[in-house]
Amino acid sequence: MSFVLPLMATVMTSFAQPMQVDLHLDTPSQLLNRGLGMDVETGLEAGLSQLKSGGTNVAMMVLWPPRKTDHVKRTFALLEVMEREIDRLDSLVLVRNPVEARAAAESGRMGIMLSLEGAHGLGSGDWKAELHSLEERGLIALGITWSFSNRFAGSSGDGGGGLTDEGLELVSEARRRGIILDVSHASRETTAQICKDSPVPVIASHSDAHHLKAHPRNLTDEEIRCIADTGGVIGLNFHAPFVGSGADVSLVADHADHLAKIGGHQVVALGSDYDGYIRTPTGLEDASKLGDLWDELRRRGWTEEQLRGVRGENYLRAWQAVLDGAQSP
Repeated sequence: MSFVLPLMATVMTSFAQPMQVDLHLDTPSQLLNRGLGMDVETGLEAGLSQLKSGGTNVAMMVLWPPRKTDHVKRTFALLEVMEREIDRLDSLVLVRNPVEARAAAESGRMGIMLSLEGAHGLGSGDWKAELHSLEERGLIALGITWSFSNRFAGSSGDGGGGLTDEGLELVSEARRRGIILDVSHASRETTAQICKDSPVPVIASHSDAHHLKAHPRNLTDEEIRCIADTGGVIGLNFHAPFVGSGADVSLVADHADHLAKIGGHQVVALGSDYDGYIRTPTGLEDASKLGDLWDELRRRGWTEEQLRGVRGENYLRAWQAVLDGAQSP
C-alpha cells in the first residue's frame, strides 16, 4: 500500500503528538451493563484514566451485541452510551479519519472510533439501512462475525464456512463506503475470501499467532501473510487463553515478534480486548501498563520507528488507505 505513504508523511509532519491506538476495547459493554462512566477511577481496565496513563490517545470502542439479545436494539443501546459519554466529557471526541484522530491527540483529547463486532448486529432485516444509520453516527469498522456464524459469514467459533451471497454483498458495500473490514473471529475460509485480491487493507483487530498458541481464534501464518498482503494490520490480543500458558508481557511480545516475522513489522498493531471479560496477562492488567510492553519490545531490538508503527502508525496508514479506496455513491 505504498501509494498512501506520501499522504501519511504529510499528515505526520503536521502533528507531532506520538500516536497510540487500541483497536479493540469492550468498554461500552461495561458502561451499559454496570452504569459506569468513562471517567471512573476504578472498575474499568480501559477507563479514561487508565488509557491516558498508558499513553493511548485513540481508542476503538466496540459495539458488541451478545448472542442472547435483540441484536439491533443492543447495538444501538451501546452506541447511545458512547454518544452520551462523548457529549458529557470534553476529553472525548468522535473521530472519523486519521487526520481527526491526530488532531484529537494533539489537543490532548481521547479520539473515539466506533466498530461493530459481528454483522449479526445489523439484524435480520434491511442490513443496508442499519449499516447506513450506524455509519452516519460514526461507525468506521465492521467485524464480519463474532463467536457464531451469521447470515453473512462463517465464524471461527463454530467452524463455519465462508461468505454467503449476502456476505459478499456486505463486503462490497463496506469497501465502497470506506468501512474497515475486521476478520477477527472469522473462519479461515471467510478470512481468506475477504483478503484475497482485496483492493484495500483488511484488519484483524484483536488476534494472536496460531503458531504460538493453537487456538481457533488465532491466525495461521497463511492468514497473517494474507492480511499483510492487503496492507492491513493485526492487533495484539491480551486474552490469556489466546496468548498462552503463563501469559505475561514477554509472551505477548513473542506474538508481536512472530507476527512481524511472518507479515513484517508493518502488520503489527494493538488490539488489547480490555474490558471484554478477558483474563489479562501478568504485567498488562489494564491499559495503564502498556509502557511495559513497549519496553520489552525495545529490549528485543525493535526500533523506535517499528514501535511507532505497532503503537498506531501502522493502523493509521491502513485506515487512510481504506478511506482512499472508498467510492462515491
